[in-house]
Amino acid sequence: MALSIEEIVNKHELALKKYRGLYAFADLLATYLVLYILFVLFNMRDLFLMFSVFEPYTGARYNILGFGIVFETLGLIFLAFVLSLIFTAIRHYRAEKKDAIALIEETHPVLKERLRTAYDNRSTDNIIVRDLIGGVIIDSKPVQSSSFLDRRKLVKDLCVIVFAVSVLAYVAGTGYQTTLSPTDLNGVIDKLPLVSNSNSELYPVDENGGTSNNTSQEGIFGKPAVVVVEGKEVDLKIPPGTGQGFTSQETGEQTNESFTQSGLVNPEAAASQAYYDNLPEGYRNVIQSYFEGLAEE
Repeated sequence: MALSIEEIVNKHELALKKYRGLYAFADLLATYLVLYILFVLFNMRDLFLMFSVFEPYTGARYNILGFGIVFETLGLIFLAFVLSLIFTAIRHYRAEKKDAIALIEETHPVLKERLRTAYDNRSTDNIIVRDLIGGVIIDSKPVQSSSFLDRRKLVKDLCVIVFAVSVLAYVAGTGYQTTLSPTDLNGVIDKLPLVSNSNSELYPVDENGGTSNNTSQEGIFGKPAVVVVEGKEVDLKIPPGTGQGFTSQETGEQTNESFTQSGLVNPEAAASQAYYDNLPEGYRNVIQSYFEGLAEE
């Protein structure tokens, strides 16, 4: 039974999706093995020792499929898988995707434009469309779905996988690892000028405690600071032990001042006559009456 034009296209499209899934799996496996080998070589398991949240789990051993695996190894496996999954998804999302019709027309020039036209007009029933679809079905019989398989890409991924497995077996057998570790970043951060010297240069600590930066104290208790006010130099030195305020306790004599308490103020005291003399003559009586009225209230 001859297949319809729609069945032919769907068959090749299904095979193309399977091949794309195979590409993604091969890329994922190759990326995962490469990342995991790099993590092992560069002692990335020490990364879990740098975070306090992992302290209760570091060194713990778990029995998985009859193998005792420490927490750090499980962490590296999970981290490498997540990163490889992200990288593979980004790479395949940005890759150009051609449908089955475009690939068939690209590999079989005799079907170029004819296959697409016949598929788009498969619901049309006239003598021209029927003749076109019949010719396309005959010419598409030699097309094999296996022609869509990119063997070069699979071979490249396979070579990477074999190389990664070989290196991993060598590392597992010899225990070879580099001297680099994530903990070395602590020393690098301490050497940064804006991080390491920001506090130590301002407040260096002596062996017996306290700060040894005498120059920072000179501006407060050492050489007096001087400002110029109206052409005169004013000493703003704060002597040690004076506490708050600016009064120096080094010089000067204390004097005992005695004060005489004044008597009670007479509530009926009258205002001075000089106040009335300063009022305008034309309004003196009016203003005086106004304030006398206020006083009575």
